Amino acid sequence: MSNGYRKILDRADAYFDQVLATQPSALACRLGCSLCCHGLFEIGAADVVIIAEGLDRLPDDQRAAIVGRAAEIFEDSDHPALREASPGDKEAFFDRTSATPCPALDESGACMIYDSRPLVCRTFGLPIRNGAEYMGQECELNFTEASPADRENAAWDLQWEDELGPEDEYTVPEAILLAERLRG
Repeated sequence: MSNGYRKILDRADAYFDQVLATQPSALACRLGCSLCCHGLFEIGAADVVIIAEGLDRLPDDQRAAIVGRAAEIFEDSDHPALREASPGDKEAFFDRTSATPCPALDESGACMIYDSRPLVCRTFGLPIRNGAEYMGQECELNFTEASPADRENAAWDLQWEDELGPEDEYTVPEAILLAERLRG
């Protein structure tokens, strides 16, 4: 994995920690809270490598369980090739998988590849902005009593590294299966 991408992940973690330190009552995020871990969504190609690294560090039985759940989700959801799907097909797919739990969750709702989670997983829960445009979209459990200024101050800025091109659109289950195939 590129050192540059690792720096982006580290920056996202540091930003989340900063918001947690300055607005601790605004964030309900905690171990086992997995509301944001339900529903499939797009991740970037660089995250496939991150996920592969996380899977490689797991005991064989845990990795096999995650891969098995990913295969089941992929099959049961009629998963399209996102890189080739029309916007309407993508929207329909994400709508029908909006309650699907991430295959990396354990029975308690904790992420088994937490240190190797994708960039979007590191910033879920925070409001977002795209440059000067505040978009909101924070977790429904967070910032419930925060002022508009506090929300805006906590917003993660979607910079170029967060934007996905059509060539690098994957889901977590798809990335897990790809990583496992590459592992041999």
